[in-house]
Amino acid sequence: MGFAIETIDLTKRFLQAKGYGDLVFHPFQRKEVLALDRVSIQVEEGELFGLLGPNGAGKTTLIKILCTLILPDAGQAYVHGYNVVKNGREIRRAIGYVVSDERSFSWRLTGRQNLIFFATLNNLSRAEAQGRVKEVLQQVELEDHADRMFKDYSTGMRQRLSIARALLTNPGTLLMDEPTKSLDPIAAHKLREFLRNKLVLENGKTVFLATHNLEEAEQLCDRMAIIDQGKIRLCGSLGQIRKALNSGGQRYILKLINNGAGRLPIMQSLRELKSIRNLSVQDRAGELVLNLELDDGTDLFPQIVERVTGKGGQIAAFYPEEKGLQEIFSGMGI
Repeated sequence: MGFAIETIDLTKRFLQAKGYGDLVFHPFQRKEVLALDRVSIQVEEGELFGLLGPNGAGKTTLIKILCTLILPDAGQAYVHGYNVVKNGREIRRAIGYVVSDERSFSWRLTGRQNLIFFATLNNLSRAEAQGRVKEVLQQVELEDHADRMFKDYSTGMRQRLSIARALLTNPGTLLMDEPTKSLDPIAAHKLREFLRNKLVLENGKTVFLATHNLEEAEQLCDRMAIIDQGKIRLCGSLGQIRKALNSGGQRYILKLINNGAGRLPIMQSLRELKSIRNLSVQDRAGELVLNLELDDGTDLFPQIVERVTGKGGQIAAFYPEEKGLQEIFSGMGI
């Protein structure tokens, strides 16, 4: 079984605009920006895959290549097995493209009229267009607002209409470029639920989501690729990315019922275990919180529990500390 999306050493450069000094002193010198640097990713059918990175990292460039809007300079890219250079027409039939740009809609037409216009551009007959528009409006829960003018839509409604437009041809894959960028928290939450529950889980769509919102990626994505300065830095599930960055040791939280007098013997006993690093303590009301870092491959759970309880400590909780994406990004210097 093939991938929904696959890129192999995909590379793209853009000419950089010259300043007056370069125009005068170096009129024939070409300046280029490397937007994508040998990008290789694989997206499975029916998964929600995140492309995560700061502004200017290359996210939009990659999506535009996958949509066949621009061509790569080197490498290969495939969507549902079709080559982006050779099979542009087939790819455009197989995908839906969602952007946060509202300028592509006519503000003086209703939501329904806008969708019928785009359905016609996609070569749907009048009867097919009307039926399909009705279906997608129901899917994005805009049927009650279909005959309002687009200019009167809220930002969230406009974004849902953009998704409805992308669904007109019933594509297998949706490519989304920061779809929640301009939404308020409530509208963004509703849109994320729709993407995850309706499109992916219920309808089996593949969603390729470019975002710089760490919380969004953490909540939604089955797997993700972290891109920075045109290069893929890490790729995998959140757990795999955490594991790759925790190669020096795993951190744990050990919570004890605070008994005051037993604290010092417990700490001394734990420090005798050479595989424990960076042991720190926090006092909280009624609770003593120990932060432990264990060497890779070390299973000290039984010894730690034995030593703590042997010194009169009462364990309230003991679990691995998971890194969030914010901490991962900080650790990578992004």
